[in-house]
Parts: sequence; C-alpha cells; structure tokens
Amino acid sequence: MSERLNRAFSEPAAGLTRLIMYLMAGDPDPDTSVRRLSGLAESGVDVIELGIPFSDPMADGPVIQAAAERALAQGMTFTKTLDIVRAFRKSYSTPLLLMGYLNPMLQYGWEKFIQDAVTAGVDGLIIPDLPWRESKGLRSLGTGLAQAAGGHLSFIPMIAQTGEPEDIKALASENQGFAYVLSRNGITGGEVEIPATVLNFIKDLRQLKLPLCVGFGIRNSEQVQRLAPFVDGVVVGSALVERFAALDAKQLNPGALIEREQEIFAWVRSLKATP
Repeated sequence: MSERLNRAFSEPAAGLTRLIMYLMAGDPDPDTSVRRLSGLAESGVDVIELGIPFSDPMADGPVIQAAAERALAQGMTFTKTLDIVRAFRKSYSTPLLLMGYLNPMLQYGWEKFIQDAVTAGVDGLIIPDLPWRESKGLRSLGTGLAQAAGGHLSFIPMIAQTGEPEDIKALASENQGFAYVLSRNGITGGEVEIPATVLNFIKDLRQLKLPLCVGFGIRNSEQVQRLAPFVDGVVVGSALVERFAALDAKQLNPGALIEREQEIFAWVRSLKATP
C-alpha cells in the first residue's frame, strides 16, 4: 500500500467518517479537472477517485456515462488522464485512485499501464470488470511491476451483497487499500436508502482485514450519518459529477463558475460534518 493511502486509513478520520469522491478525468476539460481535484483536496476529501473515460462503462449509471462521453468528445485519453494526475501531484498528497475498465488498460499494455500510473502518482486501481478470484495472476503481476517502478499500487475489490461467499472468503488475507462495498446492486447513481440489511451485511464483512467503504447512491449527509458508525468511509460519485455538470451546462463566465464551484465544495465539506 502506498504511504499516502496507508496514512488515510491509519490516522483517525476527520468528521463523521472518511470521504471518497469521484470525478471523471477530462470532464469538461483537463484544466478544469485539475482545478476541481485541487478543490476536493482542499475541502478535506480523504481519497479521490479519478475515472478513466471509456465508451462502454458497464457499472456506471447515466450521470457518469454522460461524463465519460463528454470527456471522450474532448479527446480524453489515458495518457492525458495521467497528465491530470501529474499536475495534481505537484501540489497535493491526497491519495488518488484510478477507476476504469480492464479492456483499455490491456490495450495500453498492462506493464506500461502499471508503470506509468505509479510514476504519475496513482495510489490504487478500481476495476469493476476485474473478477477478484480470477484475477490473482494479473494483480500479482501488477503489484510486482509497481514495486519495480519504485511505488505501491493497491487493487481495490468491490463487494456486492449478491456476491458469492467464496468471493468474500478470497479477500480474507488482503490488507491493501480498502474494500469498496456496494450499498445496492446494479449501476452507479440514483439514490438509495440505507436499510438494516445493508448495515447487517457490512457487519458481516468485519471479518476482513480491509477497511470498509460504502458507495453507489450516496448523495446526502443523512445517508453518511446513517452509515458512519458502521464503515470506515463513504464513496460519493454521481451526486458530485451531476452538480458540476449542471454548472458547466450554464456556460458561466470563469469568475462566476469558480464562485459556484465553491458552493459545491462547501456541500462536500458538509457531507461528513458532525451534526
């Protein structure tokens, strides 16, 4: 595990719990992505997920799909995504994960992908279409390549409530990063209540060594308050992407845009503020 990611989960969380936020790289353009990543870091976000635009994002809902389409229309690529990471790393040490799909990573070249991600300052990967039990060889190779490049890269498992018991058992010895627990099945976005069944599922996962962070449909502070006693962090994606997209659609002048972005960062800070 990278020192940055280890520190995020070994030190006490500020506020209710740790907050993990998601942005799509290049939406609406690279410079704006860097500015918004910086704003998240300055707002106390504990870990940032940066999406790699892809034309067939099977686990993403309409909000993030639309963000990927906007980024791809701007000519966004994985190389340009890493340029965003490098620009962010010039000033900030907030842990940063790449979230994307396996096919474009393999097309880029697995060895080059891992090495370039590490040297740019990436701390981990979330790959929704990488089955955990079947991917041990690929992950082991990636871990070795990351170490050879002078860094550490955590592979973040996603755990669904419909997952097979063997899948959860396969995570029992893992201690890198955290487990991304899905609050519901299906795709990202929407809004979800936090029923007792979800909380019981999270309690059952405490057999794992990994910190548990819950995402999919987390949109407001009430949900965070409900989850906070049971988890090590919450993940917010579509709700943030949607807010920024609404600003961009208004075509505000630069000064007004930045002012309105500050209102969004205030909302980010409010998510884990103690009531």
